[in-house]
Formats: sequence, structure tokens, C-alpha cells
Amino acid sequence: MVSRIGLIGASCRAMAASLVRSGVSVAAADLFADYDLQQIGEARALKSYPWSAPRWLRETDMDAWCYTGGMENYPRLIQRMAGEKRLLGNSATTLRLVRDPFLLADLAKANGFAFPETHRVYDPAFDPIHPQLSDQWLLKPFKSAGGLNMEMVSVLPALPHRFYVQRRMLGVPMSAVVLSMRDESWIVGTSRLLVGTDYGAPGPFVFAGAISTYPPNFEAIEPIAHAIYHEFGMKGLWGFDYLEADEPVLLEVNPRWTATMPLHERMRDDGLMKHHLQACLNQEVDLLPQYAVGVSGMRIIYAKRSLRVTEEMVERMDDAFAFRNPYSLLAPRIGDIPNPGTIIEQGHPVCTLYADGNGESLVEEALVASETQLDAIIYAEGSSSGGG
Repeated sequence: MVSRIGLIGASCRAMAASLVRSGVSVAAADLFADYDLQQIGEARALKSYPWSAPRWLRETDMDAWCYTGGMENYPRLIQRMAGEKRLLGNSATTLRLVRDPFLLADLAKANGFAFPETHRVYDPAFDPIHPQLSDQWLLKPFKSAGGLNMEMVSVLPALPHRFYVQRRMLGVPMSAVVLSMRDESWIVGTSRLLVGTDYGAPGPFVFAGAISTYPPNFEAIEPIAHAIYHEFGMKGLWGFDYLEADEPVLLEVNPRWTATMPLHERMRDDGLMKHHLQACLNQEVDLLPQYAVGVSGMRIIYAKRSLRVTEEMVERMDDAFAFRNPYSLLAPRIGDIPNPGTIIEQGHPVCTLYADGNGESLVEEALVASETQLDAIIYAEGSSSGGG
């Protein structure tokens, strides 16, 4: 087993905590190098994210490295970095395949499961601006994460090669976590996704959190997981989003650590990244419990107005959520805590809240209560706002 892992992504904190609880030290480079990430391991905020990542990789001591959210949009960069130090995760070739919606549509057709009707922006046989009255179409960027820059079609984009058009379908948005080894794949767990402005997100399709499902229903989605695994040679931990409807509808594949993975390890008290390393190193993978017991949830809190994080604000967060407790760093009630002095613009993420319980409704209530408690801290009279 390797003893020191480098991490690169928009937010590495949860993945770093998963490694540390398994006895692996970490060096992380991400957008923010948040306060709590720095308590877990070595952390650096890249000045030119992600383009300065190769230099960071060369200069940092590590046995191997992994990537997380957002990096799947840069397969050429990942290929370059994998040529310098060992990558434990899906290759650039795999990324190019699984992030292609047209290849996923072909896979769904060949294996008999559902995928939304998908078109290029300027398909001569298709006009998304003047569809049938019953049709609704989404404009999606090829390079995106968390539902950012996704919207209903109203006008065609100025740079059409960066987008595609997909039929909007009805159903409950869900996410599945999968662990793939040399000869088999396991579905680790499923979550109901919290999406859009009803949950405080800055856009109607932006990811705002998730609630794990218990007991999960794996049977309906196993054909999807197995088809993706066998077609694209998935490795280690990865996930896919789908709609729960009369039949599951595959939406996209996330070929790396995802935001919902901490929910499944919280209920198992077992760091999932340990299993990811074992799978990527072609070692025997420790058997996971079939189901996590109980329910865990998360909410990403977006700023309701521009604010400046102060030392006092961070201290009050610690008083309320005890995030400096060593155990809390690995299974926190609050995570991704911004550093004092950070200016957060309206609509940008502030932090992540977590809650555990015996049912989905109880967990949702606990998350709402924690958000109310957090709001009283960050929007307290006299707290800093704006860019001053």
C-alpha cells in the first residue's frame, strides 16, 4: 500500500479525510485549500487552477496521485500528469469516453436501458428553439460539474461546439457510487440528489446536496453500472447520476471521487478511499458491508449575499459545530470551511453541512436546523460583508 497520496481537484477535503482515516498521509492542491483541509494534511491553493497542477505534482513528495471533481474536464492535462507520476484512477482515455454523451446514448441503446434523447446544437434534423409544445430541452456544456452552466434552451449559444442539447425527462434525481476492480464491480450506495434553487443553489440545475437512501434498491441500476464498467474499463471509485422513474434513466458518469461518497462511508465507519487504492493497485479489495446502516445527508451552503469570512466567524463556527475535534475532521457536521479573510460572492459556495440519522426526513430536518444555525453566524449583525 502506498503511504502518501497527492490529491488534485476543486475540493479535496472529503477525499483527503477518507485517506487519512485509513492511515495514508496526503498532499492536496485545490481551488481553496480550505481551513479544515489544512488540518488534515498538506494543502496548497493553486494560483492558476488547474494549469499549475503539473508543476505542483513535480515539486511535491508523493507515491501516487488521484483527482476529484472538475478535473475530468481536462483529460489532456491528466494524461500529461500521469506521465510524470503514477495515477490511481481512471485514465485520460477513459475520461474522454465516459464524458461523451453520444457514446453513453449508444451504450444505453445497446444494453436496453434509458438515456435522454441527445443532439448536437446544430443538428440539421432538429430545432430545439421551436420544439413540439410538450417538449422541453436542456442546454448542457460538454465540460461542467455539479450542474453549473446548464439551462433550459431559449437561444442557441455563441460557441455551439461547447454544448449539446438533451431532452428533459421527469423523475427523481439520484446518484450511485460504484467500486470497480479487475474482475467485478460493486454498487456501494445510492443517494437522492438535492438540486436547484429550492435548496439554495444559484441555479435551477445546480447541485446543492444529497441524502443517502436506506435500504437502497440496487437491482434496477445494476445493468447500468455493469454496462459502464465493462464498456469503458472503469477503475476504483466512480459514480453515475440517473433519474428514478418507471425505469432508471442514466444522465452522466462521474469517473472519480464524488461529493456523495462521504455519505456512504459515514454510515459504515470505513474510509472508501482505502478500497479505491486497493482496486487501482490491483490488490485484493477488503470486502465492504453490503449496505450502510442508517441515513446520512449533506447540503452545500451558497452565499445569500457577498460576505467576508472573519476570524470571529470561524471561531463561532467551531463553537457551534466543533470542527476542530480530531474525530470531527473525519466525520464532520461542517466541512470545507473557508479561511479567514476569504471573500465569498453571492451564489458561491460557503461550506458543506452534514447530518446522520435513522430516516431521510429526520436527516433533512437536521440539515435545515444546521443551516439556520450557520446563517445566524455568517449573517450576524456586524459580520463582515462585501469586499472590504
